[in-house]
This record gives sequence, C-alpha cells and structure tokens, in this order.
Amino acid sequence: MERMRAIRKMKPGKGMELTETGILKPDYGEVLVNVKACSLCGTDIHIYNWAPPWDTRIKPPRTTGHEVCGDVVEVGGGVKGLQEGDFVSAESHIACNACYQCKMGNLHICRDIKFFGVDIDGTWAEYVVMPEQNAWKNPKDMKPEIATLQESLGNSVYTVSEAGVFGKTVSVFGLGPTGLFAIGLAKAGGASRIMAVGGTELHLKLAKKMGADVLINRHNEDAVKRIMEETDGIGADVLLEMAGSQAAIEQGLKSLKATGKACLLGLPPQKVTVDWSKDIVLKDITIRAIYGRLMFKTWDQTSKLLLSKRIDIEPVITHRLKLEEWEKGIEAAASGQAGKVVMFP
Repeated sequence: MERMRAIRKMKPGKGMELTETGILKPDYGEVLVNVKACSLCGTDIHIYNWAPPWDTRIKPPRTTGHEVCGDVVEVGGGVKGLQEGDFVSAESHIACNACYQCKMGNLHICRDIKFFGVDIDGTWAEYVVMPEQNAWKNPKDMKPEIATLQESLGNSVYTVSEAGVFGKTVSVFGLGPTGLFAIGLAKAGGASRIMAVGGTELHLKLAKKMGADVLINRHNEDAVKRIMEETDGIGADVLLEMAGSQAAIEQGLKSLKATGKACLLGLPPQKVTVDWSKDIVLKDITIRAIYGRLMFKTWDQTSKLLLSKRIDIEPVITHRLKLEEWEKGIEAAASGQAGKVVMFP
C-alpha cells in the first residue's frame, strides 16, 4: 500500500500528530482525491482538545479534518458523474440515503449521518477517499484556498438565506469565519445595516472588511444597549447567532426586536438558559435553527455566489500554511488570532 502524510488523532486525549498512513483505494461509488488545500474549522479545535461530544464519538486512530478540495486521481466502480482530473470540494456529511429523513430529501440531517474526520478518515492529508455524491465539481480556475472553504461558507449561506435580510437591520453575534462570511452575505443580500459583535480586534477589523456597519467589542461595551441605540430602541430585525455561546444567544435574543427573526447556527457546548417568556414568547419572534448545508441546494447557491463575485471571502483567510505547520494554525485559531486557516499539503 502506498503511503501519505496525514494529521491524525492517534489516541484519546489532547493532541494530534503528523504521521504516515496508507492511501486507501476508492471503493464502489467512491473517488480518490489528491488534496490541493484543506482548512481548519472550530470543530477541529474541539477534536484536538478532546472535548465533548467528540471524546466519546471518535475512535482513534483517525485522520482529522473535513474541509478540502483537490483533483480526482482515481475513480471506483459505478462512478458516473466524475472522472480523473476533475477539481472537487467535499460535502463533509455522508448521508445513508435510506433513512426517513434522507427519503424526505433532508440528507443533511440523516439519522445515520457520518462525518469526515470523525466517523471516517478525514481530509487533513495528501489524499482522501470520498463518495461520488459528496464530491462537488468546481471550475478548474477556482483558487484552492477558496474551493476548500465552500463547506464552511455553505453554513453561512444557508443561515443568511433563511433569514430574509433584504432591507433589514441585522445583528451578527460571533465573528469566527462563519460569522464573517455571514456579514459578507448579508451585505450582498441587501441588509440595510449590519451590527457585528465580537471579542477580538482582529475579528472586528475583518468584520469591517466584510461589510459590517457597526463594530461592537463585547468586552468593552454592552452589546444589547448598543444595538438598541443603533436601532432607535426597536432592536435588530434579524439575529444571526454564529457563536454558540450562552452570552451570544442571550444578548442576541434580548436585542432582537419584537416579531424579529433569529437564525441560530452556533452549537453551545452546554445547556443554555434564556428568558423564554420575556425574550421569546412575549416578543412573538421566529426562531430558525440551522444545521450544516442543504444537500445540495446550498452548494449550488454557494458556487453561484462565488462565481458571480457578489461576495469576496479572501479577506477572511489570515493564514496560509504548509500541512506540516498545522500546529501554528491550531494555536492561532484557538487564541482568537485567526480568521480562516488554510493548509497546503
């Protein structure tokens, strides 16, 4: 078996390792992809730290990562829509295509869903095997550092498309990459005013580059008070909650106007407490939970947005690293001193 370099979770506990492992052969319905770029997600930091729920779900050794792009170099039996040389990105959720939700067209919430880098070997490697269904074909001239980000960008596309931001005042809580992408998408979607709430000067500067009109450092001022001031005491029309923290959810709901709409993408690591009566029921708000991407409607929307150049996501990329420099990426992202980290094998 041929060998390749890969970043792997070799044992339970904190840490990962750059090591060698075998290059798998594509099975029926699968393709082998030579990785051109892979990128880091907040989930990867949780996996590095061996945080719940990954500490009970992952069975080491496991190649990590789930954002990727590359060239198809081998196709398995039964593959009809791809051929060697195609440039593809990967949808990270692998659906069973047999459960009730899959049959209803909801592949993204498949009952038996598998996840790259968690349930099967992931994408932080020189090669990755993926089902044909999960390979999204890209234009040949798309930059690898953009192509690998479509999975992450798709989260934001789904969130903003469900929010209905045209002509609306929008608050964005959480300025990690998905929050920064959401700002650019809300701007492209005709939001009248975008208020960005974050905790680092770097992320606030990136939010400005992506189109935010109001920058709020949650460490220096009361985010709820500021948003109410910016909206003449009414509150934001739309809340995009991209952080998944107690404070962001609570403050976002409090600063949302009565009859407003909240789209929630963030995944809190623990239970969250909110004033259900005052901030939800008595305000007659709409809450829309968002998970992943609609497979594959969101991919189509994301691809078209990038091709149309209605949104430029390059400002969000703060680190371009070699695969062997992966620890620098983890450190920067974990410290809040990174936008998107892209690695090149």
